[in-house]
Amino acid sequence: MQAVVYTAPLTLECRDIAEPEPAPGEVLVDVRAVGICGSELEGFRSQSPFRVPPLVMGHEIAGVRTDTGAPVAVNPLISCHRCDLCLRGQANLCRSRALLGVHRPGGFAARVAVPEHALHPLPDGMSFERAALAEPLANAVHAIRLAQQLDPQPRTVGVIGAGMLGLALGIVARRIGAEVSICDLSEERLATAERAGLHAVGALEGEFDLVVDAVGSAATRQAGMTVLRPGGTAVWLGLHGPEAGIDALALTRFEQRVLGTFAYVDRDFRAGLALATEIDVDGWVALRPLAEGVETFLGLLDGPSAATKTVLIPTGDC
Repeated sequence: MQAVVYTAPLTLECRDIAEPEPAPGEVLVDVRAVGICGSELEGFRSQSPFRVPPLVMGHEIAGVRTDTGAPVAVNPLISCHRCDLCLRGQANLCRSRALLGVHRPGGFAARVAVPEHALHPLPDGMSFERAALAEPLANAVHAIRLAQQLDPQPRTVGVIGAGMLGLALGIVARRIGAEVSICDLSEERLATAERAGLHAVGALEGEFDLVVDAVGSAATRQAGMTVLRPGGTAVWLGLHGPEAGIDALALTRFEQRVLGTFAYVDRDFRAGLALATEIDVDGWVALRPLAEGVETFLGLLDGPSAATKTVLIPTGDC
């Protein structure tokens, strides 16, 4: 089958590879849409040790079960469902967790093998392109839900980064009744955020009950803390770099809280899929054939595209 393969550091190739062989409890999914995630771009650029070539990346997957023909969205986070963390409802923190497209082959291909328990049926009439948004939306649902455990009703929320994840965070925060401001350096992304009903600005100003960083650099983490009110909460999702970049003494003096958040659990994924059916994503998604996957992916390394999310469609040969 055809696949876009990470073959060596900073190298992507379109190749003909062997069909995946499902293990017991797994099924094959014909991939109909797969999003390109910013974490994949960062991991590829930085040569992250978590992604070891040769590897088929891609974890924002929607497609069709080959055994039943049912359309599905794929929760790509695979946990053991037996350990103490899984049994406590924290399967996303499972010590043996694996992510499709990182630790095992993902969706930048015609087909992918997936544990059956990771499949979520699509609502009637839902497009595969829209279903591929469920994964980033689930990240946002999970992050805001965790933040609400510390502050159940934040009045003001600032979001740093207006890519797909930032927009999702803004939309979820607005749905819990918060006044949301979102910042980015891209005028095109800010315009998309405005169309989504968010207050879009070049930089956050004032004070916020909750600041969510969807970028994850030392500079953005520091910027978020400077506009966080005393006693407020900062949530970090972005994976741009490892440096914290914050004043720990100020954190202590003002009783501010920093919360890390990773991925989602099944309840968040179901909520993300439901949210994908409801929100207006007109103008968000750019569709590209898998045949153009290499040039599309490499092009996104040069900077954000006009579209919020780029989705590959496996049709034809590379």
